[in-house]
Amino acid sequence: MSWEKVGKALVGLLVAGACAGGVYLAFKQDPALEARLTYSYLTYPSQFSERISTANDMLRYERLHGQISDISQGQLSNQQVDKLVDAAQAPYLALFAKPFEAGLVDHRTGLVIELKNTREAPLKNVQIRLPAKGLVQVRDDDGNDIIPQAATNLIDIATIGGREDCKVWVYFDSDYSQIRQGGLSIRHADGEAQILAYREFVGLPATIASYSQLLLALLGALAIGVLGLGYACLSRSQQATAQRRA
Repeated sequence: MSWEKVGKALVGLLVAGACAGGVYLAFKQDPALEARLTYSYLTYPSQFSERISTANDMLRYERLHGQISDISQGQLSNQQVDKLVDAAQAPYLALFAKPFEAGLVDHRTGLVIELKNTREAPLKNVQIRLPAKGLVQVRDDDGNDIIPQAATNLIDIATIGGREDCKVWVYFDSDYSQIRQGGLSIRHADGEAQILAYREFVGLPATIASYSQLLLALLGALAIGVLGLGYACLSRSQQATAQRRA
C-alpha cells in the first residue's frame, strides 16, 4: 500500500468519525433527570465542642443536685430535688438522644444531591439508593422539606414537577473515603438519571479541572493538525518521487 493511500485512509477515518459524531449529537436525547452530586467532609468549630463539654459538665447530676439543694435551703426532700434534676436534664437528653450522643461529630461525611427535571412532564417514582445509611433532608422546588427521623439508605420521591428542581442533603455516620467509593444509583419511572459527581481540587489539578473541556478541544485540534501535516508531508514526498521518476 502506498503512502498516498495511507494518507487518504486517515483522512477518510477522520471524516467518518466527524460524521458519526454529528449524527450522534443530532439524535441524542437529553436525559429526563439530571443529578449533580457534591461530596464534602464536614468540620465544626472547636468552640462548638467546647460549649458541649461545658454544658455536659454543668448538667451533671451531682452538680445540679447540690445547686438545687443549696437554693432550697433544705426545704425540699431528696425526691423533690431528684425530680427537679430530671426536669433540668430532660431538654439536654432529648437534644443528644440517638443518633447524636456525641453531638455532630459522628456525621461529618456530607452529600448534596441536586435533581433537575429537564422536561415539561412530571417525573414519577424517583428513587435514590445510597451507599450507606444516612440522615436525610429532601426539599422540593417550593421549599417544602421532608425530614425522616431515622437513618436510611433508600430515598423515595413521589414526583418532581416539570422543569422543577429538588435538593437532597445526606449526612453519613461513615468514613468519607468509604462513602466516596461506594455505589449510588438514581432512577425514575422512565429510566435512570444522568449523574454528575463533583470533587474539590486545589492547585494545578484545580486549574486543569476548570479548563478540562478547553484542553480536550485543544488536544483534538492538535491531533487533527498533526494528521493533516503528516498527510501533507506524505503528499509532497509522493510528488517529489513521481517527479524524479519522470
